[in-house]
Amino acid sequence: MRIITCASYYGTGSSAVTDLFSEFSSCSSVGGYEYRFIHDPDGIRDLEYNLIENNNRHNTSNAIKRYIKFAKQLNGSFIRKGYKRYMDGDFMRYTDEYIKSITELQCNSWWHYDRIEKGHLFYFIDTIISKVGYGLFKNEGFSLLNLTDEKGYFSAIDKETFYRLTKNYIKNVVKTLNKKQSDYVMVDQLLPPSNLNGYLNYFDDDIRVVVVERDPRDIYLLENEVWHGKVTPHKSVKDFCKWYEITRRHRKREEYDKDRVRLIRFEDLIYKYDETTAKLIKFVGLDPKDHTSPKSHLDPAISVKNTNLKKKYPQYAKDIQYIEENLKEYIYNFPE
Repeated sequence: MRIITCASYYGTGSSAVTDLFSEFSSCSSVGGYEYRFIHDPDGIRDLEYNLIENNNRHNTSNAIKRYIKFAKQLNGSFIRKGYKRYMDGDFMRYTDEYIKSITELQCNSWWHYDRIEKGHLFYFIDTIISKVGYGLFKNEGFSLLNLTDEKGYFSAIDKETFYRLTKNYIKNVVKTLNKKQSDYVMVDQLLPPSNLNGYLNYFDDDIRVVVVERDPRDIYLLENEVWHGKVTPHKSVKDFCKWYEITRRHRKREEYDKDRVRLIRFEDLIYKYDETTAKLIKFVGLDPKDHTSPKSHLDPAISVKNTNLKKKYPQYAKDIQYIEENLKEYIYNFPE
């Protein structure tokens, strides 16, 4: 099974890659939902930092507990289904197995940060109780946490072991998503566009990553006129340009793994459809003969309507000029 995933900077059109590979009979696509358990805050990357790079009894235990909490949030609830919509209870089952495999000791244990993790109100009340308990009984460890089953997780496993166990965990999760048991599975946003060499340590040669970039002018206009989101600081064109440059600056110092990572332009999927899709198909290793439903999901004739939008919104002419002057290297040369 080979994993295909796309990585985005927000609004860059990475879903077009998901749409393309959804058209292949040999690829099981689980697009439409972002699987970010590896790279979001409190995800696996943070686990690695606190277990391997900054290992100590407090950081490690706290990081493991935060990952468990994070995984439960991702798994969902009766209000918001989350991962359980696609994996039933398998995600938490594999997560429990993973946590047990990377933990060398689990026991009753707590420290003051556990108070903080339970919220400001609990921290305030428990601090008062602790002071009262010390005043009455000279007990420095007096806390409501003594009445709970608060756990500590301790481990000092080596990097190679961590990578091996993490690879196994991720494979189990992705196999569960691959309902059709296809040779290829398309998973949306499994990895970020930055620090990819670090994230690739969690995989063998069984993953291909497509990083998607997009003209900043179109992102700016779409955010202002269509999406109305809060991710980009689009109310100020100066702030937008700075944000755009900051989020891409890593590429000036980071060299992608050429065998497992490709950077493409969203616009090339539209204006150079045949050439770009052929390169992507070859890159991931799919057989062109399995492209049984071409343009059923990714139709350049439709997608082109969301490109070169400065013509549609001429009222932003000054802002567009500012973007063109300050983000020259990211501007796409649209055909006339």
